[in-house]
Formats: sequence, structure tokens, C-alpha cells
Amino acid sequence: MYYLMPMRMASSASGMGMTTNGVAAMVSTSLTLPPVLFFDALWVIGMVAMMFPAMIPLLLVYNKVVTKAEANPQLARTVGTPLFLVGYLATYALLGLGAYLSISVALLIAPSFPWVAQLSLAIPSAVLIGTGIYQFTPLKNRCLSKCISPLGFFSVHAKRGLAGSFQMGFSHGSYCVGCCWAFMLVMLVVGAMSLPIMGLLSVLIAVEKVVARGSRLYNLGVALLFVFLGVVVWLVPGLLGML
Repeated sequence: MYYLMPMRMASSASGMGMTTNGVAAMVSTSLTLPPVLFFDALWVIGMVAMMFPAMIPLLLVYNKVVTKAEANPQLARTVGTPLFLVGYLATYALLGLGAYLSISVALLIAPSFPWVAQLSLAIPSAVLIGTGIYQFTPLKNRCLSKCISPLGFFSVHAKRGLAGSFQMGFSHGSYCVGCCWAFMLVMLVVGAMSLPIMGLLSVLIAVEKVVARGSRLYNLGVALLFVFLGVVVWLVPGLLGML
């Protein structure tokens, strides 16, 4: 059976019309396989759409440089490159399963705890402010340092063979998730996986990794932007209905 998120209950009472409803409508509390796979597939597609500009340099370096060190460079390019990408995307798929489970649990307990509906009004604001704060945490900086230099990553994490291709993809994907999970949470909770929000986040991430490359000034600007948006959403929650 499908339920609507607690946000739906709160927004119905306040006339906000929050956009997260569409995401919640895809989640089942029974955890049956079809809706889980459907949600996870859409999640991975959304992640690819949002992260693709930042992924291009990584894939180019792997395909053009790393494969030359293999015993069979042609096999590494034609088979190893897709395996590297599969390993990379596997981290997004695992994160999507976690997101599905979290939403499913929230939907399951919501009817027993009516106060969750009121709490949900503060969640988008908290996510935005938390994303801004996360920009300056040690974990963010450590993961970002692995993402901004593909050559640096491969010099430390290089593995040989087709299995190594998958392992390197999974390893880099894990750093990418560690770097950008807060942006992904914004896409889910605030943007409800909408294309405009994905586009804006995609630009922020691409600039962060490819252009600014860990610049503290850029991180400060992004942090202040998200904190400001969080405060605005807290004061004027109806703005979410315009996304």
C-alpha cells in the first residue's frame, strides 16, 4: 500500500502544496521489490543527470590514461571503462536504497505520531542549513580532495584488471557520495528530484569540482547561499510550493 509523506499532511493543512509528495508517492511501506527497483532506477538516473558534468573529466582520464597501464589496453577501454562506471553508479544505487528505506520508515510511523507532520515543515529548512554547514566539515574536504584531481585519485587507488576497474569506480563513487550527499539530500527533500533543481545543483557541483577545485572562497559562497535559503524557507515555507 502506498502512502503520502508526512509533509503532505502538513502542507494540506497549510495550503503549501510541497513538491516532495511526488517522491513519496513512489514509496511503499511494504518494501516489495518492484517499487524499490523503480525508485532506485529513477534515483540513479537523477544522480547521473546531476553529476554528469563533474563525471566527464574522471571518465576521460580513466579511458585515455589509466587504461594504457593495463596488459590489454583495448580490453580495458571497451570493457573496463563500463565496469568502472558501473562501480561508480553502484554507490548511487546503494544511497538510493537508503533513501527509499528512510522514507518508507517515515511513512510507516507517521500515522502513529501526528506531531511528525508539524516537524516535517522544518525539515527542508534544516536540510538547506545543514548543507551549508557541511561545506566546511573535515569529511567534506577530504572527499572533495579525492574528487577534484582524477590523476591524483588514480595514482593512489590504481588497481589492475577488470575487477580493479569496478573497484576503482566504486571507490571514487564512495568519495563522490561523501562529498555531495548533502546536495543529493537537497535534491530529494527540497527539490523532489525536479529537473530545475537538478540543473542548478549540477552547475554548483561541476564548478566546485572542475573550476573552483576546493576553493575556500567558493565553499564559503555556497555555504552562505544554502544557509540563506534555509532561513528564507523557514520564514516563508510557502516558497517550496513554487519549485
